Amino acid sequence: MHMEAFSKAAQKPVKQGLKQRLRHIFGRAAQAPIGSGNQFLEAIMNERPDLKGQTAYFPEQGCFGYTVFIGDEVFKGPRSAGLAKNFEHEPDALQELEGKGLPVPRVTCRGKDAFFYGMTRLEGVTFESVQKKMTEGELQGLAEEVTDFMIDMARKLPRKNGLYAMQGDLREPNILVDAVTKKLTGIIDFGMVCNVTKDDLKPRFVSDGHFREMLTKALERKKAALPDTPKNTKSVYAKADVSHGGLLL
Repeated sequence: MHMEAFSKAAQKPVKQGLKQRLRHIFGRAAQAPIGSGNQFLEAIMNERPDLKGQTAYFPEQGCFGYTVFIGDEVFKGPRSAGLAKNFEHEPDALQELEGKGLPVPRVTCRGKDAFFYGMTRLEGVTFESVQKKMTEGELQGLAEEVTDFMIDMARKLPRKNGLYAMQGDLREPNILVDAVTKKLTGIIDFGMVCNVTKDDLKPRFVSDGHFREMLTKALERKKAALPDTPKNTKSVYAKADVSHGGLLL
């Protein structure tokens, strides 16, 4: 899909009350998703006319929001205004991580008149797409890199009460690797960043049992150097984390 098809949208000025109109559009889109990605793209183009002429690609879409790749950026936004708060967490977390030397996306923009944000697109392919072709040595090496990332994030984002920041959704599609070397190139999807105790600093939602065991062993070894969390302190999970009742950070 080419941006030329949406050039008219790019030329339209941002109208007063667009935010309210988009709420209505996104509300309808949640019930009638066919074609709704076009309206999300229009909202982006209204605020980012510099993207005109670049190629837009819609990957597989989630239940609660839209994702579109435009050039070297990735844009996300909610399917309805009621879900907007679930999407505020990721750009906040990424902006806090910026400059910390971690392989994560950088926020490029946040919508002013519509609910969306843009990020840099990281290099690499998903771990999920190459996992079955990786050798035992490559898997072990990746486990070391991923757990190094988790420890670095915990150390570089200290929290109150002895808690540690954690990505919170370390599923295989959120781990990016080099297609040839199988080395870690980045971690994505920070919508469920949470503040956890040292005991709860774990590789959550990794579906492959063998790789999860590798991660767990490596992490237990490395997090031993972290200060213990005070007794009776509880982990605080993100609103979007339904597995823990959606406690809001």
